[in-house]
Amino acid sequence: MYFFLVAFAILGAGLKYIDDAFDEKIFNKKIAYAVAPLLGALWAYTMFIDAASATILLAILLGVLLKGKIDNYAHFMGMVVVIAGAIVLGVQLLIIPLIILTLAALFDEVGNDFIDKGQYIQGNNVLKKLVGYFFDQRWLTKVVILGLAFANVIPIYFFLAMLLFDGAYIFMRGYSQFKLKKLEAVENKNILKA
Repeated sequence: MYFFLVAFAILGAGLKYIDDAFDEKIFNKKIAYAVAPLLGALWAYTMFIDAASATILLAILLGVLLKGKIDNYAHFMGMVVVIAGAIVLGVQLLIIPLIILTLAALFDEVGNDFIDKGQYIQGNNVLKKLVGYFFDQRWLTKVVILGLAFANVIPIYFFLAMLLFDGAYIFMRGYSQFKLKKLEAVENKNILKA
């Protein structure tokens, strides 16, 4: 159980590090390239040792792949390592939960993109704020995981693992935004000096 909690947190933080190295240009791309295959290997190994873990992690991968979010070479390289590792290791999957979780992950990505385009989180409408928070934190996948745990399909600690995955992702996003604001402050200070 503890391995999954730590592994899911590392995977969530690592994914956001790679995202922001390319999308926001905050982190070092060379490090992102080096980290991507290591994350892919950890992802594949975490899938290999448990069918429920494999199902959740493959669903996340399929959700972002179907939404077109594998949008840089580092993520692509990591995905190739995951797929190759899963094939070589002979990963076991729970097929019906995989379909359900993949749809949930895809809808989370669609919802996340939708709220990024609108003023859901900053607005005054309480319902819009709830919808914004729900998709910003990608809660649909977590709710489905919780439902599968209550149905005794997967162990309940995978819900906690998913909370840690997303929590580490959000923590890295916050750190990235902090670094971005710090860089902008330095640039503004340099502009005022010039």
